[in-house]
Amino acid sequence: MEPAIVPSLLKTIQSLQDRVGRYTIELPESTRIDIVKKGSGGMFFRKKVGTEEALVRYIGIRSFLVVMLICLLGFGILGSVQVDSVQPASDSLGAADPADFVVPDPPDGVAIDLAFDEPAPTDDGLFYTVYRVVKGDTISHIAERYGVTSDAIITFNDVTNARAISIGRYLKIPNMNGILYETRKNDTLESIATVYNVSPERTAELNGLSQGSIEAGRRLFLPDARLSNIALREINGDLFAWPIRGWITSWYGWRNDPFTGLRSFHTGIDIGASQGISIRAAMEGSVSAVGYSAVSGNYVVLAHHSGYSTMYAHLSSIAVRTGQRVSTSTVVGAVGSTGYSTGPHLHFTVKKYGRLVNPMTLLR
Repeated sequence: MEPAIVPSLLKTIQSLQDRVGRYTIELPESTRIDIVKKGSGGMFFRKKVGTEEALVRYIGIRSFLVVMLICLLGFGILGSVQVDSVQPASDSLGAADPADFVVPDPPDGVAIDLAFDEPAPTDDGLFYTVYRVVKGDTISHIAERYGVTSDAIITFNDVTNARAISIGRYLKIPNMNGILYETRKNDTLESIATVYNVSPERTAELNGLSQGSIEAGRRLFLPDARLSNIALREINGDLFAWPIRGWITSWYGWRNDPFTGLRSFHTGIDIGASQGISIRAAMEGSVSAVGYSAVSGNYVVLAHHSGYSTMYAHLSSIAVRTGQRVSTSTVVGAVGSTGYSTGPHLHFTVKKYGRLVNPMTLLR
């Protein structure tokens, strides 16, 4: 349909508001709309395609006119559109070379400032908001939501086990990345900044400090500092790898002794497995002791970072020697039932600075 006939058609349609009778509007593809009756509220119309007719629906005159106007304008515009040839990719915007965008030389005596004239964000110092833990929350998800590191939330709230945060607990969320650090004897601002690779000036500003020594026991916020990898793994509960694949036959803590039936404290976890299965170091470190005892049977003790040590007991054989460096792929021995044992299994014990720790809070 040519655009030139659109006004005449619109005039014909407008006359429907004042006249009653039968009107036919011819549309492309042998489609015809007949107005067969006009009432106070609207009109019946039917659609005819070829020789097929069907009464379509009852509509208001205003709605009918709006729809027809849109259709006629659409046909007119589409009929007038000329399809150009496809533009080569090299001429398209997506293929533009940034080198083509050249800033012209300014006239003499005129300076061009290419910098974005945006105000710098205000420095509000250090503050925190309070968040209440809900079901399904984790430290990492909360940190991501607020745009800070897990380290910041962990140290601000003295979290020692990220797996154990309880629903309903209130957490302090700092407005910037960093950690809280408790100063020690002989600490200075410069020595702390060097260890944690932070700005001493910024640290002094945020904590209201002057240069020089700092009293022990003071808590400082170190901007942009991070916890060590070992500390973060410890808090997140993934410090140690499982030394073998198996099933737990006895948990850490109080239990009935399998031989006497008396209550006794179990110093580790027992992992059931087949005789002779290889046992690997749960963490990188070094072999501090190997030997045999009536209770533990053949055993291996490994020393690790941050005061941690692990023991592997009831082994059928030992595969390492004292002083040897180990990684998590190093085989330290094989599953057995030597010593005070009811069957093949690995007794796995964890200590930190000589104190027993529940292995289940540290195994990933």
